[in-house]
Amino acid sequence: MEPEKKAERVLRTFTAPWEKPLLIRMAKALPAWVTSDHLTVLAVIASFITGLGFYLLRFSQWWILLSNAGFVIHWWGDSLDGTLARVRHKEREKFGFFVDHICDAWAVVVICTGLGLSPIVRLDLALFVAIAYLLMNIFAHVLTYVQRVFKLSYGRFGPTEVRIIMMAVTTLLTFWNPVIFRVLSFAFTLGDFILLALAAVLVAIFILSSVLKAIELDRLDRAAGLGEARPPDNASRTSPSSR
Repeated sequence: MEPEKKAERVLRTFTAPWEKPLLIRMAKALPAWVTSDHLTVLAVIASFITGLGFYLLRFSQWWILLSNAGFVIHWWGDSLDGTLARVRHKEREKFGFFVDHICDAWAVVVICTGLGLSPIVRLDLALFVAIAYLLMNIFAHVLTYVQRVFKLSYGRFGPTEVRIIMMAVTTLLTFWNPVIFRVLSFAFTLGDFILLALAAVLVAIFILSSVLKAIELDRLDRAAGLGEARPPDNASRTSPSSR
């Protein structure tokens, strides 16, 4: 691997054609005192706003507006911090990559925990979604190291699409979340079913992508002659006549 070579960013999503130019325009319009670090911190704060909005649904359905506002602010800060650095030619690839994705992982845990503490879904299922999402993040980061390709989208879906879906689904479930079935004292709601299905899909994608990538890398290594048994450099070679 070549450490000095930047990883290729792969982002082929439904929203990318309008999102990228919009982010560039917003980055150019920001005042000089605003930095990428400010936006990263804002995204972290927004994750707490989203989680708090979910928790407060225990007291009123209209707190979903706070949660949705948190999603929008998180999109703005999380998507704009890297764009701002690139527009201003102040990129710090290693620091930016590390801090940005540590904060992303923390945001997922905070948001899913808040969702699990809401009346919409069970906490264990919300945390299952967090685990599944973090597995996908691990795959993306390992792929970045192995092939210098930073994959931000899967099947035309990326972080922005996930936020939009989460906002739409949680808003729907806030006002309409019927019980699908009951077993003794256990009630399985529509929200529980949706989160379980989402987590299962993410885990399935993770497993399938990991297996296919491992097969591809093994094939490339074998074609390059890597990993094959070789005689030791200092192996003794005794001729038949010397025995």
